[in-house]
Amino acid sequence: MTTLTELFRSVRTWLLVAAPGLAIVMVATGVAMWVNAIGNVSAGAVALGIGLLVGNLIPDQERAHEGLAFASRRLLRVGVVLLGFRLSVGELRQNMGLFDVLAVMGLVALTLWGVSKIAQTLGLSSDFGRLLGVGYAVCGVSAIAAVKPLTKADDEEVAYAVGLVTLFGTLSMVLYPVIAAFLDITPNLFGWWAGSAIHDVAQVVATATMRGDDALETAVVVKLGRVALLGPILIVLSLRERKQNDVRGGIFGLVPLFVFGFIAAVVIRSSGLIPTESLDVLDALRKAFLTAAMVGVGALVKFRNLASMGGRPLKVGLISWILLAVVALTTSRLVALA
Repeated sequence: MTTLTELFRSVRTWLLVAAPGLAIVMVATGVAMWVNAIGNVSAGAVALGIGLLVGNLIPDQERAHEGLAFASRRLLRVGVVLLGFRLSVGELRQNMGLFDVLAVMGLVALTLWGVSKIAQTLGLSSDFGRLLGVGYAVCGVSAIAAVKPLTKADDEEVAYAVGLVTLFGTLSMVLYPVIAAFLDITPNLFGWWAGSAIHDVAQVVATATMRGDDALETAVVVKLGRVALLGPILIVLSLRERKQNDVRGGIFGLVPLFVFGFIAAVVIRSSGLIPTESLDVLDALRKAFLTAAMVGVGALVKFRNLASMGGRPLKVGLISWILLAVVALTTSRLVALA
């Protein structure tokens, strides 16, 4: 009884301290999701923008720090676990052939390596390169959020990475259909290209829809194939991070619990035991948690620190975006010929 009483008191004390920050997160999350619903704009990007304004324009930030930090760390991990419920291994196996799988794996690996090398060449940290690389290679803002806890990247680097995948993903939505019309690319080929190169899932859907149902179906399958690689990437990065820090122990000590949670969610989703209605609820919760996390991340960023990074991240984003588009289109043509 005493233990429960002490637990209740500690939780109540924490809530009182965290309440100002949590209130900001809740309101900003609601606004971001509303903007997403009416304008098809990335909720994560909107939330990050609101967080940046809150963190740099509203005085007396110390009172809100506890709640904002909780959102940027704890809620982020919960959102990553829920992301696993979007993936069904069985559905991917039915819709992707062996060559498609190998092509997606090769393209994702090349993107991760290439973006990281470009970032390092321009004098940026390897952690920023990993964040931007996984954002370009896998699934935009969600992938950046998933990888953030496995790096030493600061909030400014996270904010810059999110901004870049949003910017160039939006440019892709505008330019890819124009390029496809100019090159007379077929709907299926366009779907493979969009699904393999554009960053965020929503951006892929919006872009592929412009070329019809065939393009959309192909794009979604290829995109989900990229998202499915997030689990292995998280495990590899976890083991690499622990090795660099000389952390010893079994697999449960080396890999963070949220990574196991993500994998468990994929297994449960693939089993087919969860009804479609429940999956819709889980996906809505995933979106809400990751959006809330971006509010926290943005609010902890200071504009003066972003400015100190200069224009180098933008150069990395532009070069990587162009190269990915070219390589992905070439790969798409090879898959079509196979």
